[in-house]
Amino acid sequence: MGGCSSRFSEDQNLAAGARHDVWRDLRDGGVKMVVTRAHVAEMARVSPALVSYVTNGGPRAVSPQARKRIEQAIKTLGYVPNTVAQALRGASTRTIGLLIPTAVNQFFGELATAVEKELFDSGNTLAVGVTNDDQAREMRYVDALVSRQVDGIMVISSHSLETLGKLTQASTPAIVLDRVPAGLNVSTVCVDGRNGAMTAVSHLQGHGHTIIGCLGGRAGTESADDRVAGWHLQQETAGLDHSARLVTRTDFTEQGGYDAAMTVLDRSVSSRPTALFVSSDIQTVGVLSACYELGLKVPEDISIVSFDGTDASRFAVPPLTSYRQPVEELARLAVITLLQHIQNPNAPTSHVLAAGELRVGLSCGCLRE
Repeated sequence: MGGCSSRFSEDQNLAAGARHDVWRDLRDGGVKMVVTRAHVAEMARVSPALVSYVTNGGPRAVSPQARKRIEQAIKTLGYVPNTVAQALRGASTRTIGLLIPTAVNQFFGELATAVEKELFDSGNTLAVGVTNDDQAREMRYVDALVSRQVDGIMVISSHSLETLGKLTQASTPAIVLDRVPAGLNVSTVCVDGRNGAMTAVSHLQGHGHTIIGCLGGRAGTESADDRVAGWHLQQETAGLDHSARLVTRTDFTEQGGYDAAMTVLDRSVSSRPTALFVSSDIQTVGVLSACYELGLKVPEDISIVSFDGTDASRFAVPPLTSYRQPVEELARLAVITLLQHIQNPNAPTSHVLAAGELRVGLSCGCLRE
């Protein structure tokens, strides 16, 4: 019996070696060969299921010896798992969709980069869509990502109730990196914009400013409304002017900041504010341009504190004092939360508010250390 078993094992090894030679000859001869999981299993002398456990990270453990043979076979054959086929079988694609409103605003770029790093470190890949703040485009992206069976969807700064409603109805787990209206059954992770704005305005008040203008984002956007509310509350708490005449709402763009600043600052000295709270760094780029055209020096004629704290804000002229959003922490919390929802679809929704910090530059009137 022992001789028959040994002979059978030897024949198996010879057959596997022959198949290996054929695959190598086909590859080296320039013939395009579709390598499947079954090919890897044959070469590694394991079942196809074990190959799947190695490539998908589970659900069962694989012995070190078998894993080594499988990994060697994958390397030899150049096997690449077919994620589309895996999706059709209901398996994880280990792909996450990310929707951002624009690729121009550096804050979104920094946040997307941090999200990608967190996902990559956890063995996932990222598919990014730019919505251009367009509701119809956003809806199409959601449909496309769901149809491609991504494991989850992340949305940065979504302002569309229809889109958020679709996310809550879809079977694909989702998370929003922004504030959302109450009642929507979707998890969120975002910075505490109201307290951040209060911190920024308080800093200007500390410089002796009483008439502080507010350049907010578009009305109806949760994050923009929060920052304007923070300005209002801090001015009110200090017993200072918080009337609507000091508030201008505009897009989160350079042009929006420029247009708003030209409206607010192109007035007599006695009627314009002595300081501005600007609700995003990208708007502040336009504000600085307007100040230059109007002959106003920052901070001598007008002090500015911004919101976002992007890396680029440190290289503005003058360097901006800005409330920095904790980009890396937001990304980490968002990825952890989404992966938890993917693993357990019945997990309750959560709403996390992260604290940022004021990064002091020279635009507020502080002196260089």
